Amino acid sequence: MDTIEDWQRAKYEAVFEQTCAFLRHRRANDPEFTLETLVRLLETQYLHQGNEPAGKGTVQQITEAATVAAFECVLAEWQQEKGGCS
Repeated sequence: MDTIEDWQRAKYEAVFEQTCAFLRHRRANDPEFTLETLVRLLETQYLHQGNEPAGKGTVQQITEAATVAAFECVLAEWQQEKGGCS
């Protein structure tokens, strides 16, 4: 039987993978999508995640956490390719 944690984990993983795929695709296909753009978008995600946390439901909290983690992951990959953190 599925537990609450199972659907939450599945939701997190799905959002994380979809967001990573989107960001990697955008990086590969949009010459205007720069490392600096990704950093600014991540900063916006941090602000969005921190806004009114008490009024957010579980799905929204999971979605925001997975989205931020995906942005951080793709940023770390990109920085590693460039030879370090900037």
